[in-house]
Amino acid sequence: MKDLTKKEARWILPAVIDNEASHEERVAFFDFIKSDPEVEKEYNDALLIKRAFSAASIRKKAPDHLKNVVLETIENLKKETEAGNEKSESTITPIQVSAQPTKWLRYLTAAAAVLFISLVTLQLLDLSTGTTPDNYDVIVENMAAEHFIKSGGQLIEPHFSTTLPHEAEAYLMDHFGMQITIPTLTGAEFAGIVMAEFVDDFQTPLLEYSQHSIGETIYLFAFDMTQVDQHKSLIRHGDAAEACIKSEDFYVAEINEHHVVSWLWENTWYAAISNHNGYDLAALVEPLNYSR
Repeated sequence: MKDLTKKEARWILPAVIDNEASHEERVAFFDFIKSDPEVEKEYNDALLIKRAFSAASIRKKAPDHLKNVVLETIENLKKETEAGNEKSESTITPIQVSAQPTKWLRYLTAAAAVLFISLVTLQLLDLSTGTTPDNYDVIVENMAAEHFIKSGGQLIEPHFSTTLPHEAEAYLMDHFGMQITIPTLTGAEFAGIVMAEFVDDFQTPLLEYSQHSIGETIYLFAFDMTQVDQHKSLIRHGDAAEACIKSEDFYVAEINEHHVVSWLWENTWYAAISNHNGYDLAALVEPLNYSR
C-alpha cells in the first residue's frame, strides 16, 4: 500500500480503532504516525476514549431509578397516543392513520435517545468523580499485539544488546531484580532486551528475536506475575490464564489479525507475537515441546 497522506491517515483512523482496517491499512497507518505526532496523539486519545467507555459499559449498568423513569415516560406517551387515537378515530384520514406509527416511532426514538444520553452522562460522571475505578482493565495479550502492530513488527533498538540469553538473564537480575528465563526459539537469534513502557507506570522486558533468513522479528514480553497481580488494571487474557497451568501449556489468542501465544513458567508470564501463525510460533519455543 502506498504511503498515506495526513488526510488519508485521519480517514482510516476510526477503522483502525475499531479493528475494521485491513492489515495493509494498519501497517500504512502506523508507519505514518511514526513521523506525525499530531495524528499519533489523535489515535492515542481515541483509543483511550474507546477503552474507557468499553470498561464503563461493562462495569456500570443503568440505575433502576433511571430505567424506571424512561419506561414510565414511554408508557405515558403510549397512553397519550392511544387516547388521542380514540378521540379522533371517526375523523382519521388514511394519511393520518399512516402517520400514527411514525409519530409513535418518534416517541420511542426520543425515549431511547434520552436513555442513551443519560447512560453516557453517568459514565462520564463516574469516570470524572471516581465512583468507578480510575483505571480500566488492560489485557496483557491485547496490549502486546498493539505494541507489535504499532511498531510495524520491526526490530527496536535494544536497551541491552546481546545474542546470549544467559547474559540477558544476568542483566535483568542485576538491574531489575527479575529472575526471568530467556527462552530459546528454534531458527531465531536472540537480539536483546527493550525495557518497554507496557502501560502507564509499568515497565516490563520486551525480549526480541530476529529471524534473519526470512526478515521476521518476534516480540516476547515477559511479566513478573507478582507485579501483574499488584497492578491495579493489568490482567491476563481470561482463557489463557485458565489454560496455562503446567510449564508446557500455552494458549493462542487471535487479536487484531495476529496471534499472541501465552504461557506460564514458574512466576513469569510470557506473551509472544510475530507475523507467524500462533501454533507455528509456539512450535519454535523449544521448552514448550510442541510440534505442528
